[in-house]
Amino acid sequence: MKVMDKETKFAHLGKPGSVFSMGFARRLDLIESRIDLHNKVFLDMGCGEGVWLREFAKLSTPGNVYGSEYDNEQVLSIHKRLSQASEEERKSDKFLQIPLNNIRNCPGESLDFKDDFFDIVFHNEVLEHVQDDVETLRECFRVLDKDGYMVFFTPNRGWPFETHGMFLKGKYYWGNIPFLPWMPNFIYKKFAPHVRNYSNGDIKRLIKQSGGEIVYHSHVFSGFDGLVNRFGFFGRLVQGFFHAIEKTPLNFFGISHFVIAKKV
Repeated sequence: MKVMDKETKFAHLGKPGSVFSMGFARRLDLIESRIDLHNKVFLDMGCGEGVWLREFAKLSTPGNVYGSEYDNEQVLSIHKRLSQASEEERKSDKFLQIPLNNIRNCPGESLDFKDDFFDIVFHNEVLEHVQDDVETLRECFRVLDKDGYMVFFTPNRGWPFETHGMFLKGKYYWGNIPFLPWMPNFIYKKFAPHVRNYSNGDIKRLIKQSGGEIVYHSHVFSGFDGLVNRFGFFGRLVQGFFHAIEKTPLNFFGISHFVIAKKV
C-alpha cells in the first residue's frame, strides 16, 4: 500500500488502464459472447488513454469509433498521438486512423453527441467515479440507438476489497482495502468519498431510473494478470478457479458487475 497526497489526481478521477491486459481481453470476449460488436458505431465513455478505442477500431471502421473523457489532459494526449502519427503507423494501427473530433472532452453527465447515434455505449470501471451516476446513465441511453446496447463494468459491493484505496487523516492510501465495501454506507463514505460500489439492487434501480432495462447482469472476477505473471502455473490455477465459479452463485462475490442494457 502506498501513502500519497490527498490531492493525487487519479484518486479522484480514477486510474485508467494503460495496456489492454489479459483481464481486459477476457472482458471483451465476455461481451462478444453475448452481443455482436462487428461494424458497430461505438462510444467509449471515459476512454482514458484509449486502450479500448484501439480494440473497437479493430472491430469496426475507425470513423465509427468515438470516445469521451472528463480529463482534458487525456483527450489532448490522444489527439497528439493521432495527429503526430506517420502514414506508416496509421496503416498498421487502425486506432491512429480515428478522426480527432471523435475524441471529445465532456463529462458523462453531458455527453457531446447527438441523440440515438451509437450502436454500443461502453464504459469500463467509470460509473463509480462520475458526479451523478443516474444522469450519466440517462445520457448514455440518450445517445444510444433504440436497437443498441449499453455495456459496462463497475465495482460490485460483494467483492471484499476496496480497490480504489481510501482517505485517512489527510492522506490517500493507494491499495486494496479489505472489507471496506462490506461496511455500512456511512462508514464506507467516510473513508472512500471519492468512489462508489454497487449492490445488485443498486444496479437495478439505476437502470430503471435512467430509462433502461437490463438484458444481462452478472459478476466477473479479476483477470489476475499480476498473479499469473508472478507465479505462473500457481497463478493460472487461482485464475482458473475464480473464473470457473463465475458460472455458479458464488459469482455474487465477483469484483465487478457486468451489465448489458437497452433503453426503454
